[in-house]
Amino acid sequence: MSGNIDTVDAAVDEAAPPILASREEALAAVERLREGIAARAEQTERDRMVPEETIRELTDAGLFGIVTPRLWGGSELGFATLLEVQTAIASACASTGWVYGVLAGHTWLVALFSEEAQAEVFADARARIASLIRFGGQPPERVEGGFRWRGGSGRFCSGIDHSQWVLLGGTVTEDDGTSEQWYMLVPASELEIIDDWHSVGLKGTGSKSIVIKDAFIPEHRAVRFADLGSGRAPGSELHPGGLYRLAYDSVWPLSLVGAVVGAARGALAEFIAATSRRLASLSSLQQASNGPALVRLANAAAQLDAMSSLLLNDARVADSAPEGTVFSPLDRAQRSRNLAFAAQQLRAAVNELYESAGGSGVYLSAPLQRWWRDVNTAASHVAFTWDLASVAYGRAVTGVNAVAGTGTGPAVRA
Repeated sequence: MSGNIDTVDAAVDEAAPPILASREEALAAVERLREGIAARAEQTERDRMVPEETIRELTDAGLFGIVTPRLWGGSELGFATLLEVQTAIASACASTGWVYGVLAGHTWLVALFSEEAQAEVFADARARIASLIRFGGQPPERVEGGFRWRGGSGRFCSGIDHSQWVLLGGTVTEDDGTSEQWYMLVPASELEIIDDWHSVGLKGTGSKSIVIKDAFIPEHRAVRFADLGSGRAPGSELHPGGLYRLAYDSVWPLSLVGAVVGAARGALAEFIAATSRRLASLSSLQQASNGPALVRLANAAAQLDAMSSLLLNDARVADSAPEGTVFSPLDRAQRSRNLAFAAQQLRAAVNELYESAGGSGVYLSAPLQRWWRDVNTAASHVAFTWDLASVAYGRAVTGVNAVAGTGTGPAVRA
């Protein structure tokens, strides 16, 4: 570790959020907040952003620090705990769960940047970071001491209203004509927010468009995607253990998928409550005729349990990876497959429940329709696209690469 940082206390003041000692402590903190988050779900959707009160509560509870390094006052509890915490939050409000996962997960990404960049961001123990991994418009240009970005733009910047920093991905063309993808840290104050988030679901995520008119990004606030993807990012050496040496594309969607799991859990809970009330008012004979609804309920519950286990296993494998672990292309493809498969299976399960709700489910006053809209919107994220993930896995497991003739033979697993 570099000697430029004296102590953790240098980055953490008296107002810093608490450090959570364990998964159990983190989940207990969520449980104390769930009722309030659920009570504000309609407000979240109406305002098209998570209320400041909710963000403050999550911050004060230390929950944004689940994968923040201990060096900077974080809990460093890993992606499995982040997944469980996000699921619990999203089961109260899917939009809040989505924004939570996005902002909390990005502290892990910042920990892969240079020490100087980390010190800038984490100097504010309550700083939050949004992101657009594919920022369009004009690309950044290399200039003396860093990069100049004029006229960049992009959509779907979830949680931007609550963020002090934004991670932006762009392609830089060098003087020799070669191009390379970079990830850059930009203060949110240097961006313009376009209030265009009018969506069918996840209405409260505030996933607005942003524009960068003219910003200078110093060299220390930029990192090559190639380094992030190889587990050799500049900041990884600052933190002991293997968590910050993992390739970013092996783990980053794990900070999103908990929103799908949580929303499916919320939908199932609402369906159970509504079905229980309806059956209680019927005669025994009428109850018996409702068997198909109970079958759908059982199917959805089984899918939820199975998909949760699948995702948690992947997260735990990543968390427990020894220092120096390099996941193979097949490992990465399998994890992407599991993420997409789980999201689409949960989407299908909730769709089954919604179909069973009949005409009563079409009213905007019906809670189930919000869960249905949120799950379908969340599962539409590119990271959960089954057409892409399934083909990538098929190529990896059979050794068929994208370019004909470059296959290395099938990857056989015992």
